[in-house]
Amino acid sequence: MEPRRNRLEILAQVAAHDYELDLRYGDTGRQEKKTIHIEDPERTLERLRGELSDAHVIRYQKGMTLIEVAHRLEGTLRWALRAARASRERPGLFQIWHAVEDARCENRLAATLPGTRKNFIEFIRPALKEAEILHARGELSLFFQVQWGLYLIGQGIEPGTRAPEPSHFDTLWLEPGVLEFLDELRPLAVRAGQADGPAEAFECAEALYAAIRERLPEELLSEALQDLPIPDIPEEVLERAENQETAGAEGEMEETFASDLSDTDAEIDEEAFELTEEELSALGHWASPWFEFKGHSKDIHPSAVRSDEGTIFIPPEGKSEEYQAIVNNASSQIKVLALKLMQIIQERRYTRYSGSFRSGKLNTPKLWKQRLGKYHLFLRRENPERLDICFTLLVDESGSMNRESKYLAAREATVFFAEVLDRVEVPFEVIGYSTESSEAAMAASLGHVPAFKYRHIRHSPLQHRIYKGFDEPFQGAKNRLVNIHPRFNNWDEEHLQFAYRRLLGRSEAEKVIIITSDGQPNGDASHLVETVHRLEKLGIRIIGVGVVDPFVEQIYPNFIVVKHLDQLAEELVEILRRELLRSGRGGRAS
Repeated sequence: MEPRRNRLEILAQVAAHDYELDLRYGDTGRQEKKTIHIEDPERTLERLRGELSDAHVIRYQKGMTLIEVAHRLEGTLRWALRAARASRERPGLFQIWHAVEDARCENRLAATLPGTRKNFIEFIRPALKEAEILHARGELSLFFQVQWGLYLIGQGIEPGTRAPEPSHFDTLWLEPGVLEFLDELRPLAVRAGQADGPAEAFECAEALYAAIRERLPEELLSEALQDLPIPDIPEEVLERAENQETAGAEGEMEETFASDLSDTDAEIDEEAFELTEEELSALGHWASPWFEFKGHSKDIHPSAVRSDEGTIFIPPEGKSEEYQAIVNNASSQIKVLALKLMQIIQERRYTRYSGSFRSGKLNTPKLWKQRLGKYHLFLRRENPERLDICFTLLVDESGSMNRESKYLAAREATVFFAEVLDRVEVPFEVIGYSTESSEAAMAASLGHVPAFKYRHIRHSPLQHRIYKGFDEPFQGAKNRLVNIHPRFNNWDEEHLQFAYRRLLGRSEAEKVIIITSDGQPNGDASHLVETVHRLEKLGIRIIGVGVVDPFVEQIYPNFIVVKHLDQLAEELVEILRRELLRSGRGGRAS
């Protein structure tokens, strides 16, 4: 990988005309004065498949490198601060600005270096393809269709048409109503894509945003934006940035996007500006997900209080063919590992006869011993080891699970767990969790504006979808699992407490909660950590399964992080093997 990094670094230096510029793999949320960061090649290969030497992978990495160079040359990072600040009062503005600014920066660099255009296309192709897939499933909102259309128009690509050549995009999937609306927005999108500087692009983005807010119904816009964090940039950062611009300090201001939580309160020096994790989560491909861990207080709005029974919903019956497709998607390796696990468990449960007794079941091969005057020739039945354990499978259905289609991995993991537990006849239930509606929308409706200042308050009632209850036969409930899907927000500590209260009624000695999520709780994560610690002291074993993102490492003492199917199979089987065999021994392991 080092030779590839060297070549990409040379490409960045040549394109930027800066031969002191460094390029590193890793945290793309951090852009320093003389260093740019791009995605790690292993993550790229997970996204694209293939080999590092494949042409589409090479062009993707080149496009990623060149877009960072283009933003650096055009002074985009400074305007990211303004766009993020404006998004505090106008959620979604940053996304519109980012779409047209990307198009503008790519156009500017391609005008100077025409050969870069094919790399930009290859870089954006996977994201556009994912948008097409989401649209086919009915999961791409009108807002994000408009955002994609503005980017394409800014690039000079006509949305809603078939690609004129294989190297371009097919965008026939965009809806007719969206295309009609984009025609109205076309002059502003074209102007933004051809602008000489970021100030004009920002002005166009504000006008585009106003037009979108006027056209899209409020409920549709709120639904689309429910999972977009509202940035909270320190006023001193913005004041310093604006003072430098006023003083004509072009080219001297560099923003360092830091992802270390311990640095978020650091003093601002002459060379760097620190942004919080919440701010970073709004900053496009520079971003890392927001994660707050500060010990803040937590409240629940009176209108959001419900009894446990009032939070329960039974999902509709799913289509059996959709469920079977999920099962069939499992590789042969998963099936083999599951079979091995079941063989281990079933072996412990077989009925056996053993010993030497004067009555019971005659041990025929030992019959000859009677001639020696030995009459202990009988076997007696052993009681099989009992799997004295039950499981609750908690599945995160928050909006953030839609990113990178994490919910598909979570759904697959849940189906795998459930299939194995059903076959070894271990009691379990499956619960999907989220809130009833968007926290941001509910906060606004209750007068808590701007919403980011009230993140410590839960404004929406909890929802728990019981996909399979303890007393329900799995074969009758399994098709419901196809309905596992991203919804609104999550307060994981409260959902864990809900699962715990249900487990209290179970007679099994061992009680295990397996919670599958991307690890991004709403509010302050310190409450979740405290809840996990308290429940484990009460005898509940909790295992966090992180989907793609590794935040579970900061929350759960027992965790795994899975990023692809093969790893998912191995890790999940190991969890069940360990937990079930611990139960078979009749006691809890330390």
